[in-house]
Amino acid sequence: MHTKSWLPYFSILIVLMLGSSACGPSNTPVPTQDVPLLFTQAAQTIAVDYTQTALMLPSDTPTPSDTPAPSPTPRPPATLEALLPSPTFAGPTSFPVDPATANGCYNAALIADVTVPPGTAMKPGDKFTKTWRIMNTGTCDWNGDFKITFIGGDLFGSDTTKIRQKVGAGYAAEISLPMVAPNGFGTVTSNWQMATDSGTLFGAVFTISIALPGASASATVPSGPAGCYDAALLSIVTDPAGPEFSSGDTFNTTFNVKNTGTCAWASDYKITFVGGDLLGSDTTKIRQKVGAGSTAAITLKDMVAPSGTKGATISSSWQMATSAGQVFGQVFTLQITLK
Repeated sequence: MHTKSWLPYFSILIVLMLGSSACGPSNTPVPTQDVPLLFTQAAQTIAVDYTQTALMLPSDTPTPSDTPAPSPTPRPPATLEALLPSPTFAGPTSFPVDPATANGCYNAALIADVTVPPGTAMKPGDKFTKTWRIMNTGTCDWNGDFKITFIGGDLFGSDTTKIRQKVGAGYAAEISLPMVAPNGFGTVTSNWQMATDSGTLFGAVFTISIALPGASASATVPSGPAGCYDAALLSIVTDPAGPEFSSGDTFNTTFNVKNTGTCAWASDYKITFVGGDLLGSDTTKIRQKVGAGSTAAITLKDMVAPSGTKGATISSSWQMATSAGQVFGQVFTLQITLK
């Protein structure tokens, strides 16, 4: 590869030899040139030059000083999944969270009455299955030992029952109870609420109401939304605390409700008696404005426990109504026990 590098030296050697032979005789005799020795010296000179030239050329074997830096570890090509944000599981539907019904990290909301719409007409002894579609609006999952728990009204032949399914935060589940229409007349209701496996209640109150023969005209109006008006029960509180009262005892009852419709309630809207025992009260104006999405505490004062048999359960059902008397929303049922 470097054979041409010694050619200039060889040419100079030839020129010197020819020049020496061309000179005329002189008084001082010129020593006879040893041609093999000249070739040997030229070859040595060429060899030294070749070695120096080779040292200046790149070497096939890198020295420590010129060892290339290690190549970066190749990364796999980006995928569509890697470019997208991590999914946030919000359940099958978007649903507003009501912090007023939360208990710690647990919360629940009613999405729909899957079976037996509010105010369904029935006869005593009719058997049916009530199914609610309920969403876990808290931040903790529910396990299969969580319960749908009876909290007031008429049991309808059912009882507190394990849900027997896991429901992740943000997901919904259908929870069913077998029921039987009780003896009686008018609007009869049953109130239920979610509870943890240790019995801690949380979430909104879920109500089933049925209309038995003999209901009053106002009680036969199906509950639920009426146009842009709707209402949901958050809790019922009595003062003094119940549920046991002696006949003749007086007490106040506060219904904590939420305007779940899209229209505001005026101060002359009412909480209206729709069935059961009046408990000495009556339809009453709410006397406050309640915007859509807002909550309100509506109090019925000076209710009176009626006469009756010790241990008897007394129910009183109420519902929201417009100023014109159009009822709407969930039926709110108060239940007391005579002692």
